[in-house]
Amino acid sequence: MKSSNMRLLAGLALAASTVLALPVQASTDYGPAIWNPAASCNYTAGRTAAISHVTIHTTQGSYASTISWFQNCDAQVSAHYVVRSSDGQITQMVKESDKAWHVGNSNGYTVGIEHEGYIADPGTWYTSAMYNASAALTRDILASRGLAQKVFDGTGGWNAVPADSIYDVKGHVNYASQSHTDPGSGWDWVRYKSLVANGSTGGGGSTTNLTWPVVQYGNTGERVRTIQYLLQQWGYTVTASGSFDTATQTAVKNFQSSHGLSADGIVGNASWPALTVVTQQGDSGAKVKAVQSQLNESGYGLSVDGIFGSGTNSAVRSFQSAQGLGVDGIVGDNTWNKMVW
Repeated sequence: MKSSNMRLLAGLALAASTVLALPVQASTDYGPAIWNPAASCNYTAGRTAAISHVTIHTTQGSYASTISWFQNCDAQVSAHYVVRSSDGQITQMVKESDKAWHVGNSNGYTVGIEHEGYIADPGTWYTSAMYNASAALTRDILASRGLAQKVFDGTGGWNAVPADSIYDVKGHVNYASQSHTDPGSGWDWVRYKSLVANGSTGGGGSTTNLTWPVVQYGNTGERVRTIQYLLQQWGYTVTASGSFDTATQTAVKNFQSSHGLSADGIVGNASWPALTVVTQQGDSGAKVKAVQSQLNESGYGLSVDGIFGSGTNSAVRSFQSAQGLGVDGIVGDNTWNKMVW
């Protein structure tokens, strides 16, 4: 009996070592990802609608436990990908051609990406490695289908529910008829949008050591108008008059306070980078009006309609070329900086 038990234990140990030695299987949809499938009882094989959107989630648990949960039929939920916080490792659990169960009545046309962590502690869980890996994945999903990089940027508030036609990438909370609030108020949508745009700084190069103009109460002109348009983009009610009045000063102070900045009402080196939003073709809203108005100051004669179409794209590229910037048509920190000077 003792000899039999020893043989059994030896056999189990050998089996375990064989399993551990098996090579990790790569995803066929996204090369950098590991393939570790969800239980077939937690998703629908095949789709009836084309993929048009990417949904950003937070696991409300660990990377390993989420993978395990999606492989348990009791879950009745799944997502296409799970991203680890510490190093950005990605596991794919549902093929993109299949319908994961992650965002209710919007499952049919979306790809779901779960991010390890808890929405109540974004500073701990939403790491640079996670943002970078997730953005590269989202960029690949969009590019492989010829979809625009229309990423939600927090306009209207982190829990706004904009129409699907406005953004191709948004959070679980940003879809209609949802009960979940992930990825929460701590997810940095402006940063994520910039990273999805291939990490572009908008005009190429590094944004380090940029010096911004100081704009404050009593000033007038296009810089002030740009600040006012950008405040509108962030949901503040100010008039784009070009005059830095009391209402503008109050809005600036509130914006600074909400972003952990010194609330002095002065827009300088600290506030400009927080206030500006990466803007590109396909975008719309007050941020686009700021770009168009600035370009008109340089003689481009655009209609300030808030729609970033081909005409605005051509003007941005022309401006970038004239300023010696990388010509990519994306208005990021470098291009904003040249515009407001």
